[in-house]
Amino acid sequence: MRKIFCLLLISTSFVMFSQSKEDDFFSFYKGGNKYKKPVKYVFFNAAHGYEKKEANDKIYFYMSGQTFVFNSKAHKIDTLAINNLKKYELENPENLQKKASEFYKEKKTIEEKRMNLKRPIMYPPTDFCKYFRIFVLEKTDQNTLLQYEVDWQYNKF
Repeated sequence: MRKIFCLLLISTSFVMFSQSKEDDFFSFYKGGNKYKKPVKYVFFNAAHGYEKKEANDKIYFYMSGQTFVFNSKAHKIDTLAINNLKKYELENPENLQKKASEFYKEKKTIEEKRMNLKRPIMYPPTDFCKYFRIFVLEKTDQNTLLQYEVDWQYNKF
């Protein structure tokens, strides 16, 4: 009985921890602490002047000066019921830059405390694209949502 319980416990822990991919984490430097990327949802609405363009195996979403790229070779499209839209906290694409900057500063402070430094480290951020895991939600004609996991390629830095 004890062996079965231990086996169930170990297999459950493997299943729980295998849900996260390496892309779900980031670190400030090679070999540093890994932090989980927060998930952000952006709603694609053509009525707001957002554009969607397809080229090769990629779909480009242009929203409020931000560019998000869905690569069909790296990510998958998921279909959701329109009722699920209320469950997600939707972000304004214009505010993502500010939120990423705040998230960066928060994690940088944690790193400095962990290293016991008296002077702050000057990590010059090149961009903030790598700190969030972003999904673009698009409404279809059949009252469903398409969920694209995208890479944030361009921001107004």
